[in-house]
Amino acid sequence: MTQLQHGRGKILAGASLAALLVAGQAAAQDATAPVDGTQQSSTASPDPQAVLSDPSQQPGETGQPDGPVTTGGDIVVRGVRGSLLRSIQAKRNADTIVDAISSEELGKFPNRNVAEALANIPGVTVGRDGRGEGRDITVRGLGSNFAITTLNGRILPTDGTDRSFQFDVLPSEIISGAEVKKAVRASELEGSIGGNVDLRTARPLDRPGFHASAALEGQYNDLVDKGGYKASGVVSTTFADDTMGLLVGASYNKYKFRTDNLGEYSITDGTEAGYGIDFNRDGKVDPNAAGPAYIWPDYYSVGYVTGERERIGAAGAFQWKPSSRVELTIDGVYSHFDVTQHNYRSSNYLNPLGDDGSPRWDTASISVDRNNVVTGFAINDLVSEVLTTDEPRQSQTYQIGGRIDWRPVDQLKLAFDGYYGKATNNTGGRNRFVVAGVPGAAATFATRDNGLPDLAITLPGGRTIDQATNDDYRAHYIGIQGQDVSDEIKSAKVDGEYRINNGAFKAISFGAAWTDRRKNVTTVDNQYTTSCNYCGYPFTFGQIGADVVRPGQANILDKLPGNFPRNFPTFDIDTYLAALPRADNNPAVLNPNSCLDASGATIEGCALSPYPAGYSTQIIQDDLPASYRIRERTWAGYVQFNLAGERWRADIGGRLVATKVSSVGYGASIATIIPRAGTQDNAVAFNEVEPITGGGDYLRLLPAANFAYDLADGLRVRLAASQAISRPTFAELSPAKDATSAQSGTYIIYDAGNPNLKPTEANQLDLSLEYYPSNRLALTAAAFYKHITNFVSTVPVDVVVTPTAQPANQQQNFDFVEYQVRNGDSADVYGVEVGGQYFLDNGFGVQANLTYNRSRATSGDVTTDLPGAIPFSANGKLFYENHGIGAQVSYSFQSRFTYAQSGNLAYLPVKEDPYHEVSATLSYDLSSHLTVYAQGSNLLGQAVKRFNDLRNVPNFYEYSGRAFFFGVRGRL
Repeated sequence: MTQLQHGRGKILAGASLAALLVAGQAAAQDATAPVDGTQQSSTASPDPQAVLSDPSQQPGETGQPDGPVTTGGDIVVRGVRGSLLRSIQAKRNADTIVDAISSEELGKFPNRNVAEALANIPGVTVGRDGRGEGRDITVRGLGSNFAITTLNGRILPTDGTDRSFQFDVLPSEIISGAEVKKAVRASELEGSIGGNVDLRTARPLDRPGFHASAALEGQYNDLVDKGGYKASGVVSTTFADDTMGLLVGASYNKYKFRTDNLGEYSITDGTEAGYGIDFNRDGKVDPNAAGPAYIWPDYYSVGYVTGERERIGAAGAFQWKPSSRVELTIDGVYSHFDVTQHNYRSSNYLNPLGDDGSPRWDTASISVDRNNVVTGFAINDLVSEVLTTDEPRQSQTYQIGGRIDWRPVDQLKLAFDGYYGKATNNTGGRNRFVVAGVPGAAATFATRDNGLPDLAITLPGGRTIDQATNDDYRAHYIGIQGQDVSDEIKSAKVDGEYRINNGAFKAISFGAAWTDRRKNVTTVDNQYTTSCNYCGYPFTFGQIGADVVRPGQANILDKLPGNFPRNFPTFDIDTYLAALPRADNNPAVLNPNSCLDASGATIEGCALSPYPAGYSTQIIQDDLPASYRIRERTWAGYVQFNLAGERWRADIGGRLVATKVSSVGYGASIATIIPRAGTQDNAVAFNEVEPITGGGDYLRLLPAANFAYDLADGLRVRLAASQAISRPTFAELSPAKDATSAQSGTYIIYDAGNPNLKPTEANQLDLSLEYYPSNRLALTAAAFYKHITNFVSTVPVDVVVTPTAQPANQQQNFDFVEYQVRNGDSADVYGVEVGGQYFLDNGFGVQANLTYNRSRATSGDVTTDLPGAIPFSANGKLFYENHGIGAQVSYSFQSRFTYAQSGNLAYLPVKEDPYHEVSATLSYDLSSHLTVYAQGSNLLGQAVKRFNDLRNVPNFYEYSGRAFFFGVRGRL
């Protein structure tokens, strides 16, 4: 490139970025395919990831109907067709069973985000975050923690407590392609049973010269009053006779959202003997403590979430190729993801007994069904609560790495790669959970099959809940909490290949890798200090002269039948907290606990006194029992033999992996549990917090073999066999124990992890058949089987807790449920995948795939499908590209599946209902450089629905609305 061209490139780059306030990534190359009609031989193996970005490595196609464009002597085609051509060629060139997706054009990934784009791949389904976006993925029925996500072959750090990468932090504009590697090679990174998802950012030398694109987009959701916008751009240039290249891109997105939901429906069960209630209304209370257990809701809350998301992403790469034997690449990626969201719910505690043990249900109103589910009752002495939560998320993720590819002699290739990555989420002490309630209410409850139960609430005086005021709502619980998460990864590896070309023995691959990963989670809250200062509803906001209550949103879940709270008052948390100091030293407001001794007994002759000065101040501190530090170090080495013949190729090898885990958590035993008068809450005192250390190590040899044979031109069969591992999540490795839920009367011990957990292991077999009769048609089919052992599960276990300093006049023993993490029994997963795509001469094309998945897993006494394993899924896409018009309609389907083996009750697995997704896109090229477009997603208005196996026992419901996008894109 001349100096004049180079200067012009820099000027145009700056102008395009400034004009659109952004730059949105290097990631996506022009979706192009040279027209040469060539076929790849079975022994030629271009890098599949390079194919995703480099048109020169793709087969050609003649007679393109959508307007060939000449670029550097090649005839290329943009859009969906080019993207699909590159994806199928990456699959053909892969050395094992792989599916791929690529960008449609420079800076344009094919879906709203990477997770939803990956869902177009057979065997991949997307998990939604309930805020209108895909967040994580499941590969071949195995949840996101069974897969690893890498960027340019490097493990991405995560901002959560587990290993699964949350794709919502990564703007799709900074990604050029992605592979899902479904079978294993000895030369590739271990840690994945479900699939290795390798994302790729673009490289400037993939397409020499100057290239740029930019886009500006508006966004709208039918549940919110205001929408949002996104701006993105990317610039790539090469210089020094195309031996050097620089690429920079960025994206900025800000938008509002709303989600209507069933916030909580926690169920419990009990016998007539245990509760002294004639549930089945046969005229007597069954005295048998082991008699039938009846199921009812403990808590029932419904509401909505509103908020705003801001996402900033950037990526860059520099390449230098001074000779054909040496190439240097330095690249990095950065993401800032800031979410502010407020959750408003009407929440109701529906237990049949009051705090004093007296019945609250009208016995004559109780009805049960044949499954012993309580289907109806009338309840008195109800506290109608309203809660508000602030749930921020402030995530930053970055990774920088360098790679040197060196061929010292013709027979030897070496690659040295090192990188550093870090993800943080700084929300410690920023999550807030406050509750106010109206005592003395009443309600009637009735279940509905396939929907949310009716709950008609009547306030004192016969009013409805939307009529409540500051004179009704009383202060109650104040929870301030949150976690600071840090995930830091350092890694280095060397890979080599020595060519031998001795008959069928073509080469030997070898290498070694080292990774040091540290996950720190620090929880900050007021659980042990001031969270229950006002538990018991001691005063109304009207009594302290505070204006806290605000009108709420009407018509919550308006498309869902039922008589549940749809309109209720809300309050702002800052206003709530600012009102509390009005109770300090206020003679009109007396502290009901001021005449109780340490045992909870009333002090005779004591007169209640006001709250002291400063009582309302919230004390926030580190919560060590909910915190942990984990360090995981791995060392790996491999040898792989690469073989090939006239119509076949194969590899066989082994990877030796050593892992060492060091874990530090904390725990505190309970000193006392004292019931708070007039509430279901307790005053809980804990003994001194003590560190709990642990850890383990393991060594695994993981063999792998892959074989591909060309049965005929364009017809290929593949076989793969391997042993693989998936490591436990970091939260599962923490030894921390947290029993603070006892303060709210819920006797559960959470976070009971196990630092000695072993990896989940799998023996797996894969078979695939690929048919490519022409570049217009591709048909593929695959079958797979996985036998999994030692998979990690969380199992509720009944334990008895005896407080160490419990007063003699109080209950001495308490029945808790401890959620223990352990290596469970085996599971078997098998299934088939089929897919195809076809292009017509008139500009139409179709792509479709479907997956059938079957699994069985045993955990404790419960045998179900493996959680997260979707039995049947399908995707279809019909598109048209011609005369500057681009249009496509996409459909995806996920069948009903087991979401969790154990919900609130161990014997009731949680099932998620089928989900249908329809999206559409329409675009028009105003010129060769400018395109306008409009898109819509969730056009069917689908909601996520889960039930506790029984159709009248819901678990979760969430509707995030239909989303629409419209914008303009330019390219040079």
